[in-house]
Amino acid sequence: MVDTAIAPLLEAIRDAQRDRHRPQGVIAVGGMGSVEGVHDRLLERRVVLKRIHANLANDPTQASMFVREARVTGQLAHPSVVPVHDLGADPEGHLYYTMERVEGRTLEDWVQALPPGPLDRSVLFDLLEVVVRVCDALRYAHAAGILHCDVKPANVMVGEFGQVYLMDWGIARFAAEESLREPGTGEMTGTPAFMAPEQARNEPVDERADVFAAGALIYFILTRRPPFQGQGVVDTLVNAVLCTFPPPDQVPGTGRIPPALTRILMRAMAAKREDRYRDAGELRDALVRFMRGVDAFERIAVGTDEDVVVEGEPGDDAYVIESGILEVHRLIEGKKTSIRLMGPGEVFGEMAVLSPGVRTATVTALEPSVLLRITADTLQAELDSMKPWMGALVRTLAERFRDRETQR
Repeated sequence: MVDTAIAPLLEAIRDAQRDRHRPQGVIAVGGMGSVEGVHDRLLERRVVLKRIHANLANDPTQASMFVREARVTGQLAHPSVVPVHDLGADPEGHLYYTMERVEGRTLEDWVQALPPGPLDRSVLFDLLEVVVRVCDALRYAHAAGILHCDVKPANVMVGEFGQVYLMDWGIARFAAEESLREPGTGEMTGTPAFMAPEQARNEPVDERADVFAAGALIYFILTRRPPFQGQGVVDTLVNAVLCTFPPPDQVPGTGRIPPALTRILMRAMAAKREDRYRDAGELRDALVRFMRGVDAFERIAVGTDEDVVVEGEPGDDAYVIESGILEVHRLIEGKKTSIRLMGPGEVFGEMAVLSPGVRTATVTALEPSVLLRITADTLQAELDSMKPWMGALVRTLAERFRDRETQR
């Protein structure tokens, strides 16, 4: 028997279930259904309701795809995948499912709203952090055997409080099914402007197709355009099949792009999938290392008795010793004079990278050594990220130290 004190509460809940979702306006309309804002009277919250179009409601194929989308998304309990709350049918028999309502803007809208010209470093890193979060969502989905297959800026939502969501899993595929699919069978789906070449050829895909598309997000961030363009859809698709796109630093208006970031992007978007990062986790880790300043420099190996820099020769790069022992020496009155020995963690050539000129000493490896090479372009990017007075101070100090060295 129901306690009389509880009866009003139960009646209120039953009443809310009968008329649970109060419409609050259409947000968007797509090929399969409409997306509406609604008020969930049962739980007293605002949610998003996606409803299948009335003309598709009785189509078994379309209905199955709609339910599949809801179930696939519902399986991905990850912070960067919008939670699905409910799947049901309205009194007219039209399928719907509800999701958390996200207030924010797409990555596409964010990038297109930026002022023309090269990206400020802090803005670039904010945008790359979004890609890192997308990679996290992909890693989780791939571990569950699900491939997104439509990663693009319009499908990445950035919330008002820093949330990042990879949206629209409507054409997601199961990796196990893809591994058994014959090339050319099934329907070719996705967005040609951002898709991997094998997906454009309607071949079976794996995690590396999503890696390619995540790399295309970086390309879009740097260039403000998709990698593949054409006069129409067919032309764009042909460029996707051929993997034909201009390198990001050749697109007008991009300014100086850090070489390490270009290397990451080009590897992610390699035409052959075996040349890409093995999975979204590898791409994520490469981006994190780049933003932390790790692996930003070229690594070179030198052998015993090999000169790295030579006194009197021009130079504009510096080196950090990762391993090995090197000797700094000069010719003084025609005789080789040892100045000092250097080991791991020490730096040489720093004046040349800040203030190009001739080398003031020779540095020779005394044993096999590994060095990190710092170019003027790489250091310039780091100086540009500083406050203007700080970069100017560093350059001025370097020039004064060089003047003192050349006066000896």
